Amino acid sequence: MQSQHSAIANALRFYQAVLEFQSDLACRSSVAIDAAIPLRQQIDVGAVCAELPAILSLSIERGPEPLGFEARRVHQSGESLWRQLVEAALTPGEASSVAAEDFFVRVCLQPMAENLQRQLPKDRNYNQNVCPVCGGLPQMALLRPEGEGASRSLWCSFCLCEWHFRRIVCPWCGEEDKEKLPHYSSEAWKYVHVEACDNCQRYLKAVDMTIDGLAVPLVDEAALAVLDVWASGLGYTKIIRNMIGF
Repeated sequence: MQSQHSAIANALRFYQAVLEFQSDLACRSSVAIDAAIPLRQQIDVGAVCAELPAILSLSIERGPEPLGFEARRVHQSGESLWRQLVEAALTPGEASSVAAEDFFVRVCLQPMAENLQRQLPKDRNYNQNVCPVCGGLPQMALLRPEGEGASRSLWCSFCLCEWHFRRIVCPWCGEEDKEKLPHYSSEAWKYVHVEACDNCQRYLKAVDMTIDGLAVPLVDEAALAVLDVWASGLGYTKIIRNMIGF
């Protein structure tokens, strides 16, 4: 993967370390879900705060310089700020205005939230534009082989739940006119493309598993940040930025 995306190889090496941190955290997170209580309310703020020093240290030691600077600031601010950031992240639709702060908290929250959502049955008839489990915004779209074509699903930015969603509709405003829903891709990376909407000027990236069945959605979505820069240059705003700030 790093050889394929040499321009951001250092960022991907750091992201690999982050994924290893999340994998370890997922193995240690074993809370049983109560289906009667909203998922976000079942995440212990104190437990998330207890994990923050580790990701802050990792960011200081191995992250890009701007991220390391923010990690030092957040670390020095102490648990009062940490709790504020976690509580904001646990509120649907809320996020820190500082991308780095959002990153630190999401790294710790995602494994906990994913472990909880995996315990719940999924409604295959659900087709709304926010996560059916936690109300989170979609981070990306996925296209998977289905019959002679492909099905489209959305992937939650908060708990990583995947749910089916119609192919020709904007996941932000519901626009259905295909003439207002352009797709943009690079000749070099055809399996990832931008899905934009000229009605609301929002976009997200889609990973097409029908083109590359070996794609790793979270990694490929982050690796092709050049598409985010390009989409922003055309005046589109991403529905929600990914963990590395794009």
